[in-house]
Amino acid sequence: MDDSDNLKRILDQADEACDKGNWDDATDLYSQAYGIEQSFEINQGLASSLLNSKRADEAEAVILDYFNYYLSDPDAANLATDIVIENNDYLLANQMLYFYATNPLSTIKKAFIDEFGNRVQLSENRHNRSFKPRMNKIEASLNSIVTQPVIDQIQLLRSLREFDNKNYLKAAQTLLNNPLLHPLLKSETVENLFKLGIDKDMDISFYGDNNKFNPSKLKPILSTNVYLEMCDELEKILINSENEVQLENMRSELSLYAAMVYPFGENIIKTPALWTKVFLLRYGLLDESQVGDSPELPKVKKWIKRFDSLINTFQQ
Repeated sequence: MDDSDNLKRILDQADEACDKGNWDDATDLYSQAYGIEQSFEINQGLASSLLNSKRADEAEAVILDYFNYYLSDPDAANLATDIVIENNDYLLANQMLYFYATNPLSTIKKAFIDEFGNRVQLSENRHNRSFKPRMNKIEASLNSIVTQPVIDQIQLLRSLREFDNKNYLKAAQTLLNNPLLHPLLKSETVENLFKLGIDKDMDISFYGDNNKFNPSKLKPILSTNVYLEMCDELEKILINSENEVQLENMRSELSLYAAMVYPFGENIIKTPALWTKVFLLRYGLLDESQVGDSPELPKVKKWIKRFDSLINTFQQ
């Protein structure tokens, strides 16, 4: 039996399990199917079965694989809103509402968006009544976040997803003011504020300098000029490379550099092409003669060494 026949058999069994309300069996079957073929249709089946199995956190992780599709497809958007609200992820819910407010889609009706907004508000109000004591503890923990292991810091930031907009904004400002918070956690917070459409000046401690930025004026990290220019140089140099996996891995590494300097990328990565060449030099894909003798070179090497150390610390 080839993969296509096997996939059809598994999906038929998954659909039958759904019809019978056997959600755990359906989840196992859709997981098998998703391992064979990652498609939007199978993703929806897996997400729906996870939600019905009371595993909304796992369902949310699944829909993120195709999140742009979920935003624009009416039936899928309905599933996504159910998952996000069930998961008490008000950060993502409010980001979705901002997306719909600023990106009108012909496929998504205003009535759906209005109903979604009302559901988020009602759910937030209900959740806050029981969540308030824990919220207070989380807010207190933010003041000493850098004394905790990185994995605990990441978990603490994830817990902020249950905050409503007002309290998330307050918590985010506490994080951004911390000069010792890891740059990748800081950039995640900044990008979350951008996705919320926050239109006000925020303070940030950025590599020893105190600066201000307006989240609504930013671009996503992967749309910033420094990242795009580094990728352009990467593809220009490796134009004959047939190893797409290697290219994608390198783009991912460059995205970490772009995140490390967000939201003031141009202040540090002043010559993205040179940064990319130094990056490739480390992999032996260029030699020193191809990098040149730019006066910026020692400074770029110093920054990259510093960033690599910070990234290694974050990944341990």
